[in-house]
Amino acid sequence: MALYGYTIGEDRDGNASNGKQLDVYRFLIPAAPGGTITPTRVGTVNLPANATTADLEGLGTNPITGRVGAVNEARVTGPTTPIDPTVTVVNNVDQPFAPATTSPTRTASDRRFGFESGADFNRSALYNISGNPNPANGPVGSSLYRITTANPGVISLVDNFGPATTAAQRRGTQPTNSQFADGLAIDNLNPGNTRALASDFRTNDGDGNQLYKVDLLTGQLSAPIALRTPSGQALNLNLDSGLSFTNSGSQRLLGWVETGAVYEITGYQDELAASGLGLGSAGGANGAGFATATLLGNVNLPNAVSGVVDYEGFTIVNE
Repeated sequence: MALYGYTIGEDRDGNASNGKQLDVYRFLIPAAPGGTITPTRVGTVNLPANATTADLEGLGTNPITGRVGAVNEARVTGPTTPIDPTVTVVNNVDQPFAPATTSPTRTASDRRFGFESGADFNRSALYNISGNPNPANGPVGSSLYRITTANPGVISLVDNFGPATTAAQRRGTQPTNSQFADGLAIDNLNPGNTRALASDFRTNDGDGNQLYKVDLLTGQLSAPIALRTPSGQALNLNLDSGLSFTNSGSQRLLGWVETGAVYEITGYQDELAASGLGLGSAGGANGAGFATATLLGNVNLPNAVSGVVDYEGFTIVNE
């Protein structure tokens, strides 16, 4: 068995008339920092030309089936673009490649907030965190959504904390959390209400690169966990992110950015050990409220470094 990372690109040619072609790539997860990582293309997801939000930004690995599923972004970039016209879930995008597309229906007409999306499975559902990092596009923040794994499934807003859910939050024009996040990793080795983390590798939301604990029952995010480099400096990226636990053997947490860089994150254990959404004690390995991100390498993906194609989804499979 070996750990493989999966990612998926945006429409490769940008030609709307011939539909949307999103290439899925697979690569070996390195055990230690080692430079360039060579991927292989697993297959291509083909979506129709009229798919408004075709980017499959959220990737997650189902712990029961071992298969990878993807969920699309909530909204294309721009303050006047349609909000979440279609929720698209595509399963079986790993190896053996066998894409199966569904369009989950909404509970209470819940429409997703934001532009960027992350996703992961727990044992009974696919969760999607969706956020907006750019004040020019509206309120900064994020909201958590639950998608049942039936076909076609149901998507619903998870908002069981603080004040009552507002009509604007149901419509997807306002977030439930003021903090932006666009990557999601759920701990399926040690399941619990708050054993999940969300990532933010952007600075244009007004703060630095951070993790948040996530309560899957309430949808609430914790106070921020600042990401630092091994030398103790603040990690200072401004890129869309993915996040994944290995969820097998000796558990590891890996972060991802859209250009293909893979980071190993350590010190988060102190925070997950704290009760509820509280942060760990200052006497922990990293101290309360921060974790360390170490660059493992860069995956050599087509047109990634130039930004012509962004690769925002990320998950890990033990194969």
